[in-house]
Amino acid sequence: MTSHATPRRGATYELQRGYRLMMVPAILAVGIFAIVPLAGMFGLAFSDYHLIRGTNWDFGFQNFAKMLSDKRLMNSIYVMAALSFFGVALQVLIGSAVAVGLQKITGKWRVGRILFLLPYAVPHVAVALIWLSLFTPTLSPINAFFDLFGITVPAFLTSQWGAITAIVIADTWTNFPFAMLIIMAALQGISPDLEEAAAIDGATRVKTFIYITLPLLAPALLMVTLFRFIDSLKHFPMIFVMTKGGPGRSTQATNFYAYVQTFQNSNVAYGAAIAVMLFLMAALISYYVAKLNQRVTT
Repeated sequence: MTSHATPRRGATYELQRGYRLMMVPAILAVGIFAIVPLAGMFGLAFSDYHLIRGTNWDFGFQNFAKMLSDKRLMNSIYVMAALSFFGVALQVLIGSAVAVGLQKITGKWRVGRILFLLPYAVPHVAVALIWLSLFTPTLSPINAFFDLFGITVPAFLTSQWGAITAIVIADTWTNFPFAMLIIMAALQGISPDLEEAAAIDGATRVKTFIYITLPLLAPALLMVTLFRFIDSLKHFPMIFVMTKGGPGRSTQATNFYAYVQTFQNSNVAYGAAIAVMLFLMAALISYYVAKLNQRVTT
């Protein structure tokens, strides 16, 4: 019996050793491109490093204490919350509506689903450039069309809420397909027998959707909302290309404010501290996403 078990254990050991060797490139990549920069960011956040003044190597919590009295930081958090709330709400609503509509399409028209995925494949910088041209009165074909009828379209990018609305629209256009994909996958997991049973009982399509389909979609809706909210903390490309944080400072979200502090004000340490705060916020939200996912799936 021992003579048969020993080769088997040896083969298992060699297999496990092969798996470990295959993981080495991935571990090195994560270490070089993720862990090392993250450690550097944390180190800078607790320092007093300035691009022009240099540093006195005075390490401490002074950058985090400064945040408590920074009104511009508080305003950036307010802007980030507005962009995230309205953007995520629209993405989930539009994505869900499109998913429900496409789910009913059968036959050769199912190929048309690919068209709704195209915005998600466009880089964010390109999306920002497209919508910047659409919201610029002298370039926009929309403005030119309405000018034919003597209708003046308001310049979105010249006011705070107009600029926020423009960024939300651009962000929604490129990211609603993500919500659509998740909801479509959840819809395919719902048995058609439930709808047929509801129809036999005399329930209308609206009631069937409200009382049967929607509750079954609740876990997917919750997860897509939380994932999109985490990703919505990264509005930098849209803001940088479309508004540059303006008009004034009205669209300086927190990540853009970190960029301003780091590269415009040369205050690298304070910019890193703001980035650390954003990282901790995303990590906290991710933790609750994992907990909710575990609770929903068990």
